[in-house]
Amino acid sequence: MNTDDNISSTQENTTQVDDFNESYSQQSHSETHDFSPSPEAVNPLKVEWRKIHLQSTLTLEHLSELHQQLQQYHGSRVQLIGKEVERIDTAALQLLVTFVNHPQITVGWIEPSPQLCIAAQLLGLSPHLGLPRYEPSPAQ
Repeated sequence: MNTDDNISSTQENTTQVDDFNESYSQQSHSETHDFSPSPEAVNPLKVEWRKIHLQSTLTLEHLSELHQQLQQYHGSRVQLIGKEVERIDTAALQLLVTFVNHPQITVGWIEPSPQLCIAAQLLGLSPHLGLPRYEPSPAQ
């Protein structure tokens, strides 16, 4: 293929694109479309934040109860209040990791207790839970 053939082919393609654009433009002006997404499409989660107060003891014994409590919040924005947590085991932390990382739930923390943060930190789960790194306060 020589240069003249390439130029001719390019001109034909340009003409086809121009024809398409002109046709589309005419349709766009004659029809009105609302392409703005519905609020549900933008954020399918419920708008209000729901608060969950975590119990002081979250161990394997309490896992079923915690699981049932968390299940009712799928599709919600949730704030976990962890200031009361004094004892938490690996099973409960794993359940919380699953909950926090669920695609249909947005989770934030309110006042996570030092015990909660330390347990998550020891197991390397702090980043997966969105918990801050625990730094003890300097003695006064």
